[in-house]
Amino acid sequence: MPGDEDGIVDLWPEHWTEAHYPDRGIEPDEHRYYDWVKYTIEAGTHPRIVAIDNNSLGAEIVGFFAYSLDRNFSVRPVAVMGTFFVRKAHRRSAVPAILLELGIDTARNDGACAFHAPITSETMSSRALENSFKRLGFAVIGTMMGRAL
Repeated sequence: MPGDEDGIVDLWPEHWTEAHYPDRGIEPDEHRYYDWVKYTIEAGTHPRIVAIDNNSLGAEIVGFFAYSLDRNFSVRPVAVMGTFFVRKAHRRSAVPAILLELGIDTARNDGACAFHAPITSETMSSRALENSFKRLGFAVIGTMMGRAL
């Protein structure tokens, strides 16, 4: 929703640290990321579901799930996960499972015929994430490769 971009971008440093992007020559640009998140929220091109923790400090976004719809090769679109991230402190709670199931349901309601979820294997939580997808009927269909240029 509009206004969520600050909370989503606040998760970014933790995500980047775990994803090892700098090891592949990818330099983070928080301002570009903020602009992209704001644009995609306003344009509705990447539906997002956020998890909010209402604690003593107020409402805080502790996770989010985003996907896009690929309409380039099939009659009905294929949902493609862009980002699924939950703060480490909330990963052993119900937050990841709820976000994942809501994301899949939202994509289905958007008319998607399938859901593809690229998972980078070097993140600390990639094994748990892969197992979560498998419990929901997903199968491994490929490998993600990357390197610095």
